[in-house]
Amino acid sequence: MLRGVRRLLPALFAAALTAASAWAGPQAEGDRGRTIGGWRVEDVAEQDGGRLVRLSRATQDLRLQFSAAFWRGNGGAIRSTLVERSDCTAGETLARDAVPDARTVRAVLAAHLAECAVPPRRIEAALRGFEAAYALATIWAGEAGVATAAEASAIEDYGR
Repeated sequence: MLRGVRRLLPALFAAALTAASAWAGPQAEGDRGRTIGGWRVEDVAEQDGGRLVRLSRATQDLRLQFSAAFWRGNGGAIRSTLVERSDCTAGETLARDAVPDARTVRAVLAAHLAECAVPPRRIEAALRGFEAAYALATIWAGEAGVATAAEASAIEDYGR
């Protein structure tokens, strides 16, 4: 009996992966991701239109994230930060009227980490490489904003 189950495991695993891929749906055209200095930068299509640019890093017990969400009609990008550590979560939505520079976002993330009782040395280690990854996220966010505005304009012009 056990031998038969062992033979079936690879097939069951492959079937599960296929089902999971189908459930998740195909990757949207234009989705992209890149890892820079331990940070994951992603630009993905949202299901209901618009784009989401996310910059994240995960370690054993920390998760850090900056995101910029672009949806048609939301009056600009919604930029936010998030830090999670065991039972501590800290985050905020940043001002919509300006694109924050790397120093500003880094300071916000450092404050969230301190709020979650992360020691200063670990904060520095967690934020290592942030600036290079944030530079790419800023470029992709600019492109996402332009693409979302064009999409909204095309919808508005449809049928004229």
